[in-house]
Amino acid sequence: MFTILTIRTQLWLTNYPELGGSGLHIAHLLWGGLFMVISIWIGLIYLNRWSRNVLAILGGIGFGFFIDELGKFITQDNNYFFKPAAGIIYLIFVIMFLIIRELSRRQKLDPQTALANALSLLPATAVGDFRQDEALRAARLLDMADQKDPMVARAREMFDQASVKPSHRPSRLTRFGNRVHERIRSISVRPGFEKLVIVVLAIWAAIAFLSTSALLLDIGGVQDAKGPDVDQGVIGYAEGISTLISVGLIAAGAWKMARGRHASAYRFFSWALLVSILVTRVFIFIESQFAAVFGLAVDLVLFALISELASQDEQEQHRFAGLGESDLAETDASGEKP
Repeated sequence: MFTILTIRTQLWLTNYPELGGSGLHIAHLLWGGLFMVISIWIGLIYLNRWSRNVLAILGGIGFGFFIDELGKFITQDNNYFFKPAAGIIYLIFVIMFLIIRELSRRQKLDPQTALANALSLLPATAVGDFRQDEALRAARLLDMADQKDPMVARAREMFDQASVKPSHRPSRLTRFGNRVHERIRSISVRPGFEKLVIVVLAIWAAIAFLSTSALLLDIGGVQDAKGPDVDQGVIGYAEGISTLISVGLIAAGAWKMARGRHASAYRFFSWALLVSILVTRVFIFIESQFAAVFGLAVDLVLFALISELASQDEQEQHRFAGLGESDLAETDASGEKP
């Protein structure tokens, strides 16, 4: 998606130039194919650690170049600006995410698969790039394998004989992400942060309800604030109905929150935002094209904040008898604090 937004922004800033001439037009779809071919070559030629990262990045960029031209290939007049194309592209990414998420949930390491995953780390021992974190991972995987399999003992011997280097220091991007997460966590535990998030979510729901009601009732020819030229047909009503579902879920969450059932309230809030992200935004992308990215960003930020609050609430519920780790450390054997 980032590649698509970059391409669209660059084309808009440069007034949609064409690369070619004399009757030729080199579409950026071809660059997408080139990036994907290079990523395939890297995957076939190299077996080291960096190749997987480069393969994923180049393959993703290539797919972005490719899918951005979707409008040309689903319309008879090769219309790159076909409005529903943005919604279809977004829907493709949503489906891909859900499929990968489901496969990840269903994936379980049986003893044979655990052994195979451990053996996949052996090439690093041959080239002298076997790291401490990989050694620990290999040991855990071999513990999950069938100990009666003679290959497990052989693998252990090979890993034990390998030269182990210190783990790589996290990349700058990883360290930056960790700092951002810690900063968000430090802010989220402050008094009043939960109320602020709930108020923002309530405002989000109120705006969505008012704009959707105006859209469905066609009050004064109002246009939806989520994007220009709202379709008053099937797309418009589907968008409105899915938005009202999100508003209803938020109302149910607020009702739970008022009764002190925070965990249940957070679930309703999360469901509301997921409906908006996975359903409503599809229709908004169809109508508003890539301008809908801004609303999607708001949904994702709110979902992240609600997830953080839900995680903190879950940790609070699992505190032993209302005592944290520091409290337990101060408790003596008699069960009383010194």
